[in-house]
Amino acid sequence: MPLGFSLNHPVTDCPYQPVSGDPRTASSHLNLSAPSAGRSFRDLSNDFLREEMKRDYVSEALCFLIIVSVSAWPIAIMMRALSLLK
Repeated sequence: MPLGFSLNHPVTDCPYQPVSGDPRTASSHLNLSAPSAGRSFRDLSNDFLREEMKRDYVSEALCFLIIVSVSAWPIAIMMRALSLLK
């Protein structure tokens, strides 16, 4: 290394440790009989939000119907006006 040249990189203390065994059989080391964390979180969220989601669904469906009816009203009037032109 030339004089006056310094590396600004931090020194790492993480030696590489290769995984022993065949990577194609790595799934054999997994415990597939244990319940997964995703399943328990899904159950928790389903139980906690079940009633709240019903209320939200009804209010959102009502708002959606209002928006659809307000936007369909001018289209229906236009179609009626076009039919009267004939």
